[in-house]
Amino acid sequence: MDKRTLLVLGFGNPGRQDDGLGPAIAEGLAQHGWPEVTVETDYQLNIEHGAMIAEHDAVLFVDASVTAREPFEVKSIQPASEIAFTTHSLSPEAVLAIAEEHFGACPPAWVMAVRGHTFEFAEGLEAQARENYGKAIAFAEALIQVWRKSTMDFKKKTILAIDDDPDIRAALRVVLEAAGFTVGEAANGEEGLQVAQSIKPDAIIVDLMMESVDSGSVVAKKLKELKFEGPVYMLSSAGDAVQYNVDARELGLAGIFQKPIEPKTLVNTLKRELVGE
Repeated sequence: MDKRTLLVLGFGNPGRQDDGLGPAIAEGLAQHGWPEVTVETDYQLNIEHGAMIAEHDAVLFVDASVTAREPFEVKSIQPASEIAFTTHSLSPEAVLAIAEEHFGACPPAWVMAVRGHTFEFAEGLEAQARENYGKAIAFAEALIQVWRKSTMDFKKKTILAIDDDPDIRAALRVVLEAAGFTVGEAANGEEGLQVAQSIKPDAIIVDLMMESVDSGSVVAKKLKELKFEGPVYMLSSAGDAVQYNVDARELGLAGIFQKPIEPKTLVNTLKRELVGE
């Protein structure tokens, strides 16, 4: 198998304080010197980036945002001509469309939007942006490590993520797709049960607290009644105390993942369970 390559595009103006988050994170990632990762920075995206994208197997865009949740948001994107998810003149979706239309390339792509607060004409990130930088680059590093270790030699496995928080579902999708999995989504327990019967996933990750307290436990019980054979994992933000409030064996759970999501732990656990790696 040929070595796959990932392009990191960090864009923004470092001369406008927090607008420099994208280039700063890209430059921080470049320090690792990963041979299969190309890092580029620019003030804004342009047509030439479409040609650059076409030479790689995946792309991660990194930009500052005035509307993203703290500390950052991350999502998968598809080619589109409209401007979205950024205030810059050419959006990541539009650059992907250029790569597809003119170069016949449509690699997997993700956008990381890091929350900024101050955009005056001065250099240097303000305090909250520096904190967001640290959290964002840690996630990006973990995501890239997951991507570097991923392999498509195994038959793709499908993971169903059931969570009422769209940002959590987006983060799960990004991490799991980077690792080579196919991902299905559901926004509540009832929808999750319907999707599970429709797509027949190999594993399910369900949030403990959704539209009602312990609704994730109800979904797990229903899946057991439906004789779902794959592993079911609970996603919890309740800390270690959830271990005492949820009877994993009674619910048929394979394990419990804690929020915030730790990409390496998530992927390693699923691959060990489903692929035997």
